Amino acid sequence: MKTYSDYRAAARETLDGRWNEVAVMAFIVIILAVLLDVVPSLCMDPTNSWALGLSGMSTVIAVLLIGPLEYAMYNVLLSMKRDTLEDTPLASMVQMFTKDWNRYVVAMVLITIIVFIAALFTLGILGIILAYAYKMVPYLLRDYPELSAKEAMKMSREMMKGYKWDLFVLDLTFIGWFFLSILTFGIGFFWLTPYICAAEAHFYDDLKAEVIEEE
Repeated sequence: MKTYSDYRAAARETLDGRWNEVAVMAFIVIILAVLLDVVPSLCMDPTNSWALGLSGMSTVIAVLLIGPLEYAMYNVLLSMKRDTLEDTPLASMVQMFTKDWNRYVVAMVLITIIVFIAALFTLGILGIILAYAYKMVPYLLRDYPELSAKEAMKMSREMMKGYKWDLFVLDLTFIGWFFLSILTFGIGFFWLTPYICAAEAHFYDDLKAEVIEEE
């Protein structure tokens, strides 16, 4: 496995000349997530059944739309890393979203439930651990179309044994960029998000070669 600085450098090389293209993907995913979170909150009134219905609807849309779009974005960055992207990042994200939508949804729902329950009873600690255990699921669903969501989750847990801390620390190395993005009123996240995803894509391919392909 590479060093953390090597992964960041590899991610920048992957995104070289295409930063604004991938920022469009992140913009769509982030803005949709913000709208689904902010709008129901502004309208929320515990005594108003319409407001409660709006909140419930936003949750359903997040599950059916935001999660699968995010998974598709991860895999666009993986294609860019492998130099196999055949269309623009945005068009490719839409294609991957429609192609594997049902598997993405099932995986995201299962992971969300498991992580939430684990976090609820362990002050968030086990939830974080499990979230990293399932980090490879989107990529595995793409590389192994024969896998079900549950099978991809099991495979991700096996792959990440002994590597969860490495990926966690890799994410932490972006903390400076995270605070800078906050100072730009969140605009910087449109570029930071694909930067992190690209580094993770490199991490996944290295992990896959080390754990799976060497077996």
